Amino acid sequence: MDGFGGPRIEDIHDSEERVTEIQKQLAYLKWRRTQIEHSIRNITSNAKRLSEEQSLMQIATNATIEKQRWTQEVVADELMKPLELSKQFVHNFEAMERREADAEEKTTEHHLRSLNILKKRILESPTKKSDPALIARVSALEKHLLSG
Repeated sequence: MDGFGGPRIEDIHDSEERVTEIQKQLAYLKWRRTQIEHSIRNITSNAKRLSEEQSLMQIATNATIEKQRWTQEVVADELMKPLELSKQFVHNFEAMERREADAEEKTTEHHLRSLNILKKRILESPTKKSDPALIARVSALEKHLLSG
């Protein structure tokens, strides 16, 4: 106080600076509050989105598991049923098997004839006649064809 009972000029000046400082602090606090509220909204939004994504993944996983179970049940059910084949199918299948067996037999006979011709040529050739490894290989092929 000054000598007349009123506030001193320095006190008034200090109080104006103090008001200005308090206003700056209030402005900063309001800005900070806005920033925090924005962060909270982002976090809440992200958490909600993440929760929705997890729910969708769970639903998709459950659907996949259910489809796999259903598929396994259908396959198991089908495997339990007897295989129904028509007489015509069986007849055609047996004919095809006979044709394949005949073709294999003819191929084996052809290979055996070829090996015998080769063996005969080797034995008749003066240069190759003395190669026992070559004769052994031809004999091994012949045995293989006869066994198989």
